Amino acid sequence: MTARELLRAIRSTLAHGIGCVLWTVEPVAIRLRRFAFECWARSLLRGRVALGVQFVGLITVEGEGLVDIGPGSRIGRHVFFETYDGARIEIGRQVTINDGVMIVAYRSVRIGSHTMIGEYSSIRDANHGARQGAYVHDQPHDAAPLALGEDCWIGRGVIVCKGVTLGNGVVVAANSVVNQNFPDNAIVGGIPAKLLGERQP
Repeated sequence: MTARELLRAIRSTLAHGIGCVLWTVEPVAIRLRRFAFECWARSLLRGRVALGVQFVGLITVEGEGLVDIGPGSRIGRHVFFETYDGARIEIGRQVTINDGVMIVAYRSVRIGSHTMIGEYSSIRDANHGARQGAYVHDQPHDAAPLALGEDCWIGRGVIVCKGVTLGNGVVVAANSVVNQNFPDNAIVGGIPAKLLGERQP
């Protein structure tokens, strides 16, 4: 065995031993990290956050932070919450909000229990004004309440616009733009989203 092969064998054996040690303490490290994320989130949010809500990573909160989260829900990494003018974001029980989701409320946003929201989706109940004669960023927001029913599945990269109400059990295909209401158990997709089918019993 050459010196290079010996060094490679020693390095691999050492890496294996360190990996085994880390594997035994990983559950504790994960729990400590999640506890730190929960402390951070609870320091930012001004709403009612139930016991047992799981924060997988850091979140960002802008505005008043009026966000209610029901028990058993899971909030992914880099989720962005924004509330203004006394508006609330209400999240039900056992809701999954995956990484990079943005939720903005100027009137109200309600997300029903057991709903799942895919990565990098945008759920906003307001748009900037766009009249001529004034800069867009100087114009007041045009807002209307937004509601997602229970047991909805919102695919990755979906945009849900102001004033939209989705019934219970609605499935939205990835990268769709939802700008109208849909009834219970509808399967929708496209830009703008259209009815594609219905969930079967």
